[in-house]
Amino acid sequence: MSPISYTDKDVTFPNMTIILPLAAVKSYDTDTGKLALSLQGSHSSLYSKLIAIQNVILETMIKNQSSWFSSERVKSKEEIGAGFQPFISGGCIHVYCPNFTNGSYNEIQVYSGGKWIHGTFSKELLAAGKNVRIAVRLQGISFHLHPVTKEWTGRSRIQHRVLAIYD
Repeated sequence: MSPISYTDKDVTFPNMTIILPLAAVKSYDTDTGKLALSLQGSHSSLYSKLIAIQNVILETMIKNQSSWFSSERVKSKEEIGAGFQPFISGGCIHVYCPNFTNGSYNEIQVYSGGKWIHGTFSKELLAAGKNVRIAVRLQGISFHLHPVTKEWTGRSRIQHRVLAIYD
C-alpha cells in the first residue's frame, strides 16, 4: 500500500480524514459491508472535490508507475483507469463499513438515538433513504499484486476506514 498524505508548506498530515455532511444512504449490504451514500443535489460541490481528489490519485499512479513498479511494462491511462475501483462514482461515495467491529482496532464509533453504540449496530441505521453522516479516513492506495509473480495486476483501490457514523 502506498500511503496518502496531505502536505501544505511546512505541515504534513500522514492521511486524509473527511467528515461528510448528512447524506442519504443509497444502499448497504450487511454481508459485504459495502455502503453507498448519495452525494447528489446539495452535495454536488463536495462530490466534485472528491472526484478531483480521486483524479489526482489516478494521475499520480499513471505518472509514478514506472518508479513504483520498475520491472514491469508501463500501463496506459486506460488500463490503470479500468483496473481502479473508484470510491466516488455514480453520484455516490462507496466505502466498506462492517456492521460488527466490537473490540477490534477497526471499531467504528456510532452515535445514534442520542447515545454511543459499540460493537454491532442495527442494519436499520444504514437503511436506504436514511440520512447519516460519516467520518472516513483515506489511508493509501492498495495495489493488487499477482500471488506468484508479485507483479502489479493493474488493479487498485483507495484503502480507507470508516471512523464514525452519526444519524
